Amino acid sequence: MTKKIKEGLADLADRAERDHEVQMARADLYKLAKYAIKLHDMLKGVSEAEGIEGWQQAKITKAADYISSVYHAMDYDQNMGQPMMPESAKPKRFKPTLTNEQFDEYKGSLKAKFMEKKAKSVKEDDDPCWDGYEQIGMKEKNGKQVPNCVPKK
Repeated sequence: MTKKIKEGLADLADRAERDHEVQMARADLYKLAKYAIKLHDMLKGVSEAEGIEGWQQAKITKAADYISSVYHAMDYDQNMGQPMMPESAKPKRFKPTLTNEQFDEYKGSLKAKFMEKKAKSVKEDDDPCWDGYEQIGMKEKNGKQVPNCVPKK
C-alpha cells in the first residue's frame, strides 16, 4: 500500500507570499505617511502664487486616488455582510409598558403626592415672610395670589 503524501507546498507558498505582501504594504504605507507629512509641512511655506509644478500635483493626486481605492475596497471587504453598527451599540427604542389611562392615573397620583407634601411643608401658623417682615393680606403677582410681606413697624 502506498501512501499519498500531500505536502501543501503551494498553500504554504501562497500564505508566505501574502504575509510578505502585508508586511511590504505596511512598510510602504509607513513611508508614504512619513513623506506625506513632510510634503504637507513643506507646502505650508509655498503660496498659491508660487504653486508647484504640474507633474508634482499629478503625482500627489494619483497617489491619493490609489490609496483611497485600496482603503475603500478593503473596508468594504471587511465590513461586507456585517451590520455597520453592532446590535449592542444601537440605541434602544422606548417601548411603553403602561397604557395611556394607566399613565394618566400614575401622573395624577404623583401630582396628588406632591401637593400633599407641599401642603404639609407650609403650615397655616408658619410665617411666609422673611425676618423683619410681616404678612398683611395677599397680593397678586404674575397672576397668582402670594403673601403680601411688608417691613415690620
